[in-house]
Amino acid sequence: MPDNPILIPKDWYHLSFDSLYPVVYAHRTVEAAREDALFSIQETKLTRADRVLDLCCGNGRHMATLVEAADMVVGLDYSSAMLDLARGVLGPKGLLVRADMRAQPFEECFDVVVNYFTSFGYFETEEENLAAVRGLSKALRPGGRFFIDYFNRSYTEQNIEPSSVRFQDGYEIREERWIDLTAHRINKTTVVLREGVVVSDSGESVRLYSDAEFRALLSAGGLHVERIFGDYMGGECCVPTQPRMIVIGRKA
Repeated sequence: MPDNPILIPKDWYHLSFDSLYPVVYAHRTVEAAREDALFSIQETKLTRADRVLDLCCGNGRHMATLVEAADMVVGLDYSSAMLDLARGVLGPKGLLVRADMRAQPFEECFDVVVNYFTSFGYFETEEENLAAVRGLSKALRPGGRFFIDYFNRSYTEQNIEPSSVRFQDGYEIREERWIDLTAHRINKTTVVLREGVVVSDSGESVRLYSDAEFRALLSAGGLHVERIFGDYMGGECCVPTQPRMIVIGRKA
């Protein structure tokens, strides 16, 4: 845990995805996401006629590939700053909606729902995280498919990098990471400086789930797990050497 940690509010996601996202996460590009999106297209057997929801679409980097594979793709995100970035990436393609994933507005509209790069587990209580699962399930048509990319708990616990400093476009980015075993969460604080002056500080906190816990949560929300991979090459899950927990299944 950092010596002087930033207090991470329970609604940290209201502020953490702001206009500095392209600086802090410059490596999260459309090109870097393309192979991941293609893997999800393959594993969900996505067709041109399928209606697709990218839940927590962020800056649209996965959507840019999804819109090439299906005629109807909707991106949903809570952050207006991220949706602005997505509009710049997608142009006229796809539909973007601002909403909270716990209370998303769609009901039995989609054949496929995708959720990439640990855009889940943000909320403080299990009731809230379950509400997000139920929202995902509600958006799916009966028998609809889902693809959720989460981190693998055992790998994360063994490979966490407590602190890092990097530089991007004239900014210095300082990050601290730690695991709270009592709350079962991984936390991160990010301080961004420009010419030695702090221009942004924020925190993130995400629930650590084992594969059994995640299966149980999805089942309680009406989702049936069919297979789990440990990476985007179809590797085994969930062993300590594999970074991801990619869960694929159908609405029960």
